[in-house]
Amino acid sequence: MMTCTLSYQKPNADFWAEYAQLWRESSHPSPFQAPTILRYYTEKQTQNVALFAARKNGRLVGATLLRSSNDHWGFLSDLKTDANFCILHQDLSAEQQYCYFERLFQTAYSENWRLMLNHKPAWATYMPALEAALQNSPLYFLSLDYSVCPIAEAPTPQALFDEVRASQNTRRKLNKFVKQEQGTFEVLTDDSDLDGWTEDFCNAHVLRWASTPTPSTYRDSRKREFLKNCLRAWQHDGLLVRFALRTPKGGRVGLMAGLLEGETLVYHAPTFHPSCAHVSPGRVLIYYIAQWMAENGLRRLDFGDGNEPYKYYVASQNQVLRRVFAARKSHLNFILKTRFIQAVRENARLYDLYQSRLKPLYRNLRAKIAFLFALLTTLDGCEAPPANAFGSLLTPLLS
Repeated sequence: MMTCTLSYQKPNADFWAEYAQLWRESSHPSPFQAPTILRYYTEKQTQNVALFAARKNGRLVGATLLRSSNDHWGFLSDLKTDANFCILHQDLSAEQQYCYFERLFQTAYSENWRLMLNHKPAWATYMPALEAALQNSPLYFLSLDYSVCPIAEAPTPQALFDEVRASQNTRRKLNKFVKQEQGTFEVLTDDSDLDGWTEDFCNAHVLRWASTPTPSTYRDSRKREFLKNCLRAWQHDGLLVRFALRTPKGGRVGLMAGLLEGETLVYHAPTFHPSCAHVSPGRVLIYYIAQWMAENGLRRLDFGDGNEPYKYYVASQNQVLRRVFAARKSHLNFILKTRFIQAVRENARLYDLYQSRLKPLYRNLRAKIAFLFALLTTLDGCEAPPANAFGSLLTPLLS
């Protein structure tokens, strides 16, 4: 017998001990839903967090953490993620999975939630149960293929490395990096120099995006601190591997924070110093990473959310990420908003305009307003309103 509960209280230490065991025994122990990172998020969020949990014979077998943002509820792990998995015990049957999602959507109906479930991995084993439960619920819903995670995989770790190093262009860039720049490769699997590494990453990221329509968010010291705390959380759970290209003059000129997930390395947060662009640091870094993966038994490289062209130097297939909307049928504004999003997504010309023009303008405007609010707060000593308050109507589209 499965019992489900909803709580708006911050989870206690006993829950996190249960959750850690559930996460390890789940069908998809994703680093983005790992216990320490989610615990950090709950401590960061002072309110508007909900925990939906399921127990079977007193044992935790399912858990989903949500947060309220603007006019909807979404995954708590949206704070920093490539994919949002629901954490369900690997022994749950398809019928039990269906029961879990049926109760979740019943709760959404009774609590009058408007749900926007981002980065839902279409390849998750429980997705048929989730979608069947949605179809049988009293909620309005819309499920869209919204993005992709490009991946490169091979039957063995060595085979993956062989594919990467077969590129003549990559080998040429590698030789240039080693011979002309006296470059070396750095791998950090412990917490050594984490503060310095994070600072190098943020500085390179700021320089990399300074001349583009979307300047780096790491100009903000609070974003730097958030990143450092996320990296520390992943490090605590043994999931973080930090890679870097180094030169005698530039120090760390190419960096990537990788996350471990079974036989997979998630290529989560890459950047490079623009002064190093002539040696294609992305290609060189991927070469070294694939070599490290071969030495450590990893045969799949997941490039994370987004279809940026550089990922397809190596990636040969896409895993689809979906966005799921659900709400009572009386929420007409929310429904119209989801239909507008669907129309934009399905119109190639309009979506290209959004991606190339509107999205950069919107994000740049948000960054400027956030800076202005922070400045006013400092000058006046008062609490500033949320920087994205003006954009609540567009946030589901422009996130």
